Amino acid sequence: MPCPECSALTAPGARFCHRCGRRLGAASAGLKAGDRRVVTAVFADLVGYTQLVDELDPEEVRSRVDRALAVLGEAVMRFDGSLEKFVGDAVLAVFGAPTAHDDDALRACLCALEMQAALARIGEGSDRPLRLRVGIATGEVVAAVRDFAGSRSVALTGDCMTTAARLQQLADPGEALLDDATVRAAEPRIGADPVGTRLLRGQSHPIVVHHLRDERRRARNVSRQSIRFVGRQDERRRLAEMIRRTAETGRGGAVLVRGEAGIGKSRLLLEMESTARAAGFAWMWIDNAPHLVDSPYRAARSMVDWLADEKGVKAGVVGRQLLFGADLDEETVRQISGAVAVLARESEMLLLPEEGWSQHAPISDPAELVAGLRLATDLWFTQMVAEQPRVVVIDDFHWLDPSSRLLMDEMVRIAGELPLIVLTGTRPPMTPEWVSLAHVEVIELGGLDQVATEELGTVVAGAELEPESARWLYQRTAGNALFVGEIVRMLRVSGRMSRLGDRLRIDRAAAQRSVPLSLRALLGARIDALPAEQRSVLEVASVIGVTFPEWLLSELQGGSGVSGDLRQLAEAGILVRCEGEPEGSESVGGPAACWRFRHQLFHDAAYGRLLIDRKRHLHTVLADRLETMDPPGDAAELARHRMAAGDVVRAVPLLERAAMEAEALGALAEAQSFRQAATDVRDGTTAPEAVPSEPAGSAGAVTGS
Repeated sequence: MPCPECSALTAPGARFCHRCGRRLGAASAGLKAGDRRVVTAVFADLVGYTQLVDELDPEEVRSRVDRALAVLGEAVMRFDGSLEKFVGDAVLAVFGAPTAHDDDALRACLCALEMQAALARIGEGSDRPLRLRVGIATGEVVAAVRDFAGSRSVALTGDCMTTAARLQQLADPGEALLDDATVRAAEPRIGADPVGTRLLRGQSHPIVVHHLRDERRRARNVSRQSIRFVGRQDERRRLAEMIRRTAETGRGGAVLVRGEAGIGKSRLLLEMESTARAAGFAWMWIDNAPHLVDSPYRAARSMVDWLADEKGVKAGVVGRQLLFGADLDEETVRQISGAVAVLARESEMLLLPEEGWSQHAPISDPAELVAGLRLATDLWFTQMVAEQPRVVVIDDFHWLDPSSRLLMDEMVRIAGELPLIVLTGTRPPMTPEWVSLAHVEVIELGGLDQVATEELGTVVAGAELEPESARWLYQRTAGNALFVGEIVRMLRVSGRMSRLGDRLRIDRAAAQRSVPLSLRALLGARIDALPAEQRSVLEVASVIGVTFPEWLLSELQGGSGVSGDLRQLAEAGILVRCEGEPEGSESVGGPAACWRFRHQLFHDAAYGRLLIDRKRHLHTVLADRLETMDPPGDAAELARHRMAAGDVVRAVPLLERAAMEAEALGALAEAQSFRQAATDVRDGTTAPEAVPSEPAGSAGAVTGS
């Protein structure tokens, strides 16, 4: 097949082009003609190349550089990034396009650390080792598929691409420098030290620069406790009751805490540590992450490492103590040893003779392996809680590596017979089979109520919010704790909050047009995980508004049925049926079939992915259709769509009509807003998004057929 970047013919099965280094295969998978997305760019440049050229034979130089570039490319692939290209002796990689993940900034940082480590490994013993300078930056790009003369490639355009290259030039050999957006997105899983503010070449505004130090394996939840915990009294009581009951009876249980991303599952579980320790329980926290799903027995290995750190011994020693501390018959020893040998081999854990381990053949029969692992699991947890009851938290259970699942499921099963509590957090719709067990409880975690949302906003802002701002914050976030925290931080830092006496007022007009990069990346990853048809439905729906009728969406989609896609999007937690919507009304053409985005932020994320030309086209088609309705759409809504389409000629009279309609209803403030918008449009001093946003009642104007 020809390379999509340089058109060179490549070998069958090759992963990279031998000429330009372009990743082959699914380079444009997941991208349409173009969209906007948040990515993290990694620019890595080899140091020492010029000296090698001066001192060594060109063939040897090429061999060394090729080997170095190969390990750098492997590091990118390991963390599921996109290797954009090799530029001489430099590598450009992107995380977030064509496939987005929840943790692209973290993946980029871990990739940079792996690049440095891999280059050091292949340079051991060399008198002329190559070193690496790395720059990493996060921001919005336009990702477009280019197809010129039969050559298809993905082009990314945005400030973060240039910033990554400039940071790489600023870095010292062996150093990786990050921009502030990357640090905020990857913390607290990375250690980074501020370097200071720098004005990079070719840029007009200085940025804050950080030095990437290391990965912080046990620090994921440190920052979560820096803000006072708000709400969740009922859920905390339920968890505390299980701890109390287990302490009294010696028989534990498990709790599955289920809720959407950012709702506060991890923080709720973390908040129970002090309660558990006060009741005499030991504590264990097992993190899971999407980039670790393919690491065999990763969660099981983390458990061993946690206990080893807790006891101050090596992992092999604690494993030997717990598994073989009791009297076991020879056959049981053989089964457990064979199963552990498989686990150690797959997870790359060493079983050293000096730690008490002898050589045992790994079990090859699948059924016998499962039986051996179950025996080992039962013995492990029985011994682990023999001296002290324990709470084990498995965070982000939906990202648990498959090979550890049997062990974790077995732990939950036997928890009801031991002084052991297993707390898990997961996202819907995941429902493990063990939830039906008598000793397992399920907590469905929804958003904070309006009072708790206001309290959290006050805690993050550092002062009480005035009532209108508090209501706006709740409506925009639906009580999602992560959304509340990130939005308030962004508004505070960007100066979009002002004092109103002893309270704070949010500049809602500015805030409405701004979504923090961290949330755009998170929501973008949720959207990217959807099938292409559902992504298209979601983006077109966002043009209509936060609330939309199914029949109109179907028309904008070319008359195709969208009921199935809408139901799937509802199951994914992105859309919901309008309140009071009767069952069965979702059929195409049904006048009552009304849907809305679960969060305003989901709407903003979907709408923000559209390129300007496509937005304008869709708004034009939508406005044309609304004008043909009987009665036509209301003037304010039509004006909004005409402005978004760039059609100011037809927008101005609509704004004036909207002002008169508002006056007739006694809505004088809204009337003045529409008139001011019309004046600004005539004067050329406004942008489309400055027109008053979707009126609260506009959806009702287009729900009829």
